[in-house]
Amino acid sequence: MYFKDFVVLGITHKELDLESRERFIKENPTNIIKKLYDEGKIVGYVNLSTCLRVEFYLHLSKDISLEEILKYFNFNGVFTKTSHEAVNYLFRVACGFESVIKGEDQILAQIKKAQTDAMENSFSTSNLNVIFNKAIELGKKFRHKSQICHNALSLEAISLKFIKKQVKSLKDKKVLILGVGDLAQSIMGLLLKEGVANITITNRSYHKALEIKDLYQADVISFDDKIEQTVKSDVIISATSAPHYVLRGEDLLPKLDIEKQYTFLDLAVPRDIEDNISTLSNVKLYNLDDVWSAYYENLENREHLLEKYEYLLEEQIINLVKWFKYKERIA
Repeated sequence: MYFKDFVVLGITHKELDLESRERFIKENPTNIIKKLYDEGKIVGYVNLSTCLRVEFYLHLSKDISLEEILKYFNFNGVFTKTSHEAVNYLFRVACGFESVIKGEDQILAQIKKAQTDAMENSFSTSNLNVIFNKAIELGKKFRHKSQICHNALSLEAISLKFIKKQVKSLKDKKVLILGVGDLAQSIMGLLLKEGVANITITNRSYHKALEIKDLYQADVISFDDKIEQTVKSDVIISATSAPHYVLRGEDLLPKLDIEKQYTFLDLAVPRDIEDNISTLSNVKLYNLDDVWSAYYENLENREHLLEKYEYLLEEQIINLVKWFKYKERIA
């Protein structure tokens, strides 16, 4: 088998709920993989981590088995795939088969970034690069042929649609965004299109928030002032990469206005907002696991498109095998 040393292990939203995914992340799996790499047990790896999945695509050393690698993970719920099955899985991920939003574009951008990061840090290998290049090539081709992304909903669009179901009108609301990553910025762009004029942003790295404030016509506050600004806001959307809560009940509950309605949407994994703030009747707190109902309205048509164009995955695996055969001949 031409990719017998290619393995994927990790967790996704399919196998584990939000709390379980948080526990896995807190086990520092990236440090485990890096240690295995430093010890030579892994020749190379690509880390694909998003709000819904933490996956490691590994090029194993010939002297170690997957079973030995798994001994380093003291966690129930880790899935594994090897060889042909692992390649097919990556191809499915690249095409959007494994996403909650079938066929969505964001996962393809995340795969590209994961590969680029691995290459820049010298964690990747030539074999991994070939497999990932073929996956990215396939992801583009699949979307072009199937047109599955036509009117597709992104995570940011779903999140906004969900918020609009909870809040009658956003235009007159004060919105606070915690975090300035890709997801947060995409949501800000959609809020602008909705005509929301009162957007405030904050980030632990203050200068990063300043860099984008004009782009989204937003006010910027210090991260230290987030509690005070939360109290003044109507809608609070949090999407930071913090490993711990950034809004805690003990800090927030005594200060919230009991005469005012607050809507919180926590899009972070691990979560940014402590559950106990929702004990107040005027506070609604939602997280990633709450927002997907908006997506399922268009599920049936997308499932049909996935089935119709699934043959492209097997074609690409044949192309990949041909590449490895060619490499073997000229070696």
